[in-house]
Amino acid sequence: MSEPPPRGAERDIFRDTWVRYLGYANEVGEAFRSLVPAAVVWLSYGVSSSYVLADAIDKGKKAGDRFPPLPLDE
Repeated sequence: MSEPPPRGAERDIFRDTWVRYLGYANEVGEAFRSLVPAAVVWLSYGVSSSYVLADAIDKGKKAGDRFPPLPLDE
């Protein structure tokens, strides 16, 4: 289990909460591949991919907010 973030630090929903386990959904789908329809396995990959995409977008926005916009040369 990860340590809680330091006081005053922003909580990362994709790392510090149960949401991070959605990234492992494809592993669960693969584990039950022989017992469930193929659509369930594909759905598990969709859930996992959505988690990864949302986390990447969140981290990208946070990284972009730390830098001032570039000046426009006219």
